[in-house]
Amino acid sequence: MDFNDIQNAWNNEKTENIVLPDNLEKIQSVNTPLDKIKKNLKKELIIQIVSIVLVGVIPLCIDLKYSFLLAYYLLYAVSIIISIFFIIRLNIYYKNFTDIATTTKDNLYEIYYNIRLFIEAYKSFTYALFPFGLFYMFLIPLGKKSGKLLNLILNTNQESAAVIFILIIFVFMILMWFMTEGHTKLFYGKYAKEIKKVIDELKEE
Repeated sequence: MDFNDIQNAWNNEKTENIVLPDNLEKIQSVNTPLDKIKKNLKKELIIQIVSIVLVGVIPLCIDLKYSFLLAYYLLYAVSIIISIFFIIRLNIYYKNFTDIATTTKDNLYEIYYNIRLFIEAYKSFTYALFPFGLFYMFLIPLGKKSGKLLNLILNTNQESAAVIFILIIFVFMILMWFMTEGHTKLFYGKYAKEIKKVIDELKEE
């Protein structure tokens, strides 16, 4: 193979993953939002573990009837399984963000794709816990041995009680939806947009 053949072979090779010096600084600028996402993931892991412990301890600090206490911990056991599954996934995403180096365009695509996947997984996890949050919200005040609130509801007009019940559920769902969307945008979404902006700028060059 002569020099011309070697040069032709070199020119024909794909250059998609070659990082030019002008682009290197731009690609590495992704490290800042990525570091913030990793820090937030660490905090998220701690918050999830603390929340699991607190939710399990709360009924022990309240004088609940045995039947309500049993129902509470049956729900708690199911929610624990969902939470553990999410914590494992959280740890996997954190390792993925740590292991992928910001050196090529392909790596940026992979990082951005993983962040979007995590955001959707986080939302799915939170929405899956909505029913448990509702049950906890009703079980704790209604299950007190004093029975004052439960007796008040039983003595109230059924139609009025049903309206109040539906209204509470509606307000709870709306608040949780706003909190979930706001949380993901504030802690992850805005940094994902910064990374996407870098990717779009590299496409234009």
